[in-house]
Amino acid sequence: MAEEEQDSHFLKSVTSLGDERKIVASEDIYSQSGIKLASAGTSIDSSFYDRLVKHKLKSGLEACMSVEGALSASEIAADVKRATRSEFSAMENLVDMSLVWSSISRIHLNDALAFKLTVAKEKRRDIYEHTLRIVLISLYLGIMEKMNESKLVQIAAAALFHDIGELHIDPGIIEKPGPLTQEERRHIYAHPMTAYVILKEFPEYHPEISTAVLQHHESLDGSGYPAGITGRKISRIGKILSAAEMAGGLLSRSRPEIALKFNKDRLQIELVGHLSELLRKRRIEAHPVDSIAEMNSRLVELAGALSKWKGGQSPMLRIADQRVRELLISLYDAGFNPDSTDWLTIGIEGNEEAILDVEALLDETAWRFGSLSRELSRLWPEAEKTEEAKMIMDWIGECSKILEK
Repeated sequence: MAEEEQDSHFLKSVTSLGDERKIVASEDIYSQSGIKLASAGTSIDSSFYDRLVKHKLKSGLEACMSVEGALSASEIAADVKRATRSEFSAMENLVDMSLVWSSISRIHLNDALAFKLTVAKEKRRDIYEHTLRIVLISLYLGIMEKMNESKLVQIAAAALFHDIGELHIDPGIIEKPGPLTQEERRHIYAHPMTAYVILKEFPEYHPEISTAVLQHHESLDGSGYPAGITGRKISRIGKILSAAEMAGGLLSRSRPEIALKFNKDRLQIELVGHLSELLRKRRIEAHPVDSIAEMNSRLVELAGALSKWKGGQSPMLRIADQRVRELLISLYDAGFNPDSTDWLTIGIEGNEEAILDVEALLDETAWRFGSLSRELSRLWPEAEKTEEAKMIMDWIGECSKILEK
């Protein structure tokens, strides 16, 4: 994504916020070519959008503007408390919550990043609410891992800033309900790097915090982004953010703790255990269940589709084969045997807990196929035009269709 295009989306949020509360230029605003675009003290609102969007600014918007009533660390802590009451009240029985509040309150929040987070809260509420969840889950993990107070503050800061790069992405892409195009995915994959570049400008947030932000979508098995690094190459805080991010994405699942265990190869095993306990306690109770016959039918079809997979020696086929093998291991661990699928549903009629377990198995298998499709598209963006890629994607599509019934 071109930097100018990224800036246009953040600029739109900033200038529209200026229509609702006072935003002023804290210094003269210049383009990189030296054109003065606004004087210090000028009120900024949507009428400035067209003037500013035509130029690449000498400094980032957050560095040359101030907003009335900018967020403070204590106000963010209060917002996290509200999120706790509404979504994670079970956490209060697992950890000392005073450590959560004190860690957030001790974050050094400079003016530029306070400005950015204020824009997020007022104009990109989805990003802000997600950020609060990740702050909460990340600190829970840090406390369970017995990390000291200074590390907990670093975790809180990294979680708070982890998605500031998304402020520079077209909201339509983030909110899109259907599959993303390759170009749209490229924008999503860039957001950790965007946040990292922003944080590097502030020494107090670099390198521990900025590195963790850069790595918050990486996975132990190398299937993450932006760099696809593995294992020890991911920092300790990066692993915590990655685990929190995955857990945050599972909150709408019927059995999130089972979904998490199904993806245990991507996360540090100790973190999986901590999260499983938390997610189990806040599980969504009201959940419609499939009939046993429907589940049996899907399991038989899935077994048939899996039997058609054939690997190969090309780089794309080797990666796909590795992921399929990892998926099969996870399925076997969960009790799925392609040669005998009916025993999974024997005797579970009327047992909602057991039915939900099988549903979760099917749901997570569908998620893994979607993840494989996205990973291959990211690694080989042009390969979709080849016969080999068509064969792989058609097989993934067949399996996904079965699982989505």
